[in-house]
Amino acid sequence: MNSRRLIRRILPPAVVDLLKAMRPLPPQPPPEWEYLPDGWQDGGADAQGWNVESVANSQREKWSRFVSLASGNGPLGISHEAAVPGNHDYGAHATIMTFGYVAALAARRTDFLSILDWGGGTGHYAVLARALLPGVVLDYHCKDMPRLCAAGRELQPEATFHEDEASCFARRYDLVIASGSLHYSRDWRAAMQSLAAASNGWLYLTRLPLVRTVPSFVVRQRPYMHGYDTEYCGWFLNRSEMLDHAAAIGLSLSREFLVPESPPVGNAPERCQYGGFLFRVQTANSRP
Repeated sequence: MNSRRLIRRILPPAVVDLLKAMRPLPPQPPPEWEYLPDGWQDGGADAQGWNVESVANSQREKWSRFVSLASGNGPLGISHEAAVPGNHDYGAHATIMTFGYVAALAARRTDFLSILDWGGGTGHYAVLARALLPGVVLDYHCKDMPRLCAAGRELQPEATFHEDEASCFARRYDLVIASGSLHYSRDWRAAMQSLAAASNGWLYLTRLPLVRTVPSFVVRQRPYMHGYDTEYCGWFLNRSEMLDHAAAIGLSLSREFLVPESPPVGNAPERCQYGGFLFRVQTANSRP
């Protein structure tokens, strides 16, 4: 007779139930999102951020399906970070079609478009730009971490991937985009100013987590559900704070966009709502 059966025989049921209730619970996984009241943190897993092999491998594994879904005439509701990407994600569709509008605006009156994609991973927006702008010659550049750049070069040898800021900012582009990436820069103001300086006409910031009633604050994200075995910090940006900085560096807001993302973060002072902004960059080379 095993020990569990023996205990049930010699102890009253009420005592057995009490012993069961006193057993320690199995450890619970940490939440995906965590509010950091002390601000940006360094060290540990967070120091790796996006430059880990699991992120690059996850994007490699889903690449062929993403490209297949973006081909043809089906809907572009493709979330490349989904466990199994499909083409009926309404939130992703809104974001991608908004990008199509932005890219078409930047490419009007020409058949050539140069793009800098800040934090663009393996270059999903290059595939989408070609699908949405047939007949436009695309000169696509992506700035990201070394492991993602290496994966991007394997998957898209016709694109240009930059591992350092010096090379990607050595020239200017018709359109500079930062989709789901600006808020991962610890000094987001300096990053935003550098992106604006790299544009000949348009700066598109989207998938920005925004708050309205409290100052910008920092969260930690654990993106294990996306196959990313890492953690990183990021800002939830105060909308007015971000727009004030945009005005201070000479950007003119052309259009604001809704982004249907609003992740819950326990104990955060305000729940964020993602958004997007298209800014006009006034330079000597800006297109009319």
